[in-house]
Amino acid sequence: MHRTLALTAIVAVALAVPAYAQKKDFSGTWSIDQAATDAANTPARSAGGRLVSSPTGFPMTIKQTADSLVIERRGGDGGATNTTTYKLDGVEREVRIGQGNAKAKARWDGDKIVIETVRAGQDGTPVTTIATYAIDLNGVLWVETKAPQGTSKRAYKRS
Repeated sequence: MHRTLALTAIVAVALAVPAYAQKKDFSGTWSIDQAATDAANTPARSAGGRLVSSPTGFPMTIKQTADSLVIERRGGDGGATNTTTYKLDGVEREVRIGQGNAKAKARWDGDKIVIETVRAGQDGTPVTTIATYAIDLNGVLWVETKAPQGTSKRAYKRS
């Protein structure tokens, strides 16, 4: 009986430690790495044949707790700071994004965080965007965004 209990405890700890170790800490202030972002995105052509530039991004600050992710971003041209809080439990909630509201659910996927957001498009139909946050071996934060108009990747370095 004691052996079975001890073995069960060892197995439980062995399984729990790698799961806990997988979680990365996204906390920090992050600035766009434009060169890495440009290299990761294939230039697209507009309807007129002109090359469209790679995505850009503004600095952001991420605060992470055991159960939530708070992302603060400053708008373009020194605009107001927007703060959005996501619970990391995969449950859809209403969140404030910029000037409007959206439905969002955030969850862990291994050592990545996936945020699925649904908001009303210009014509009122729902538009879904999926953003995946991952930190590579060099400490670079990659944000891959899949939206109806395509997929883009942004690279950020800790400031």
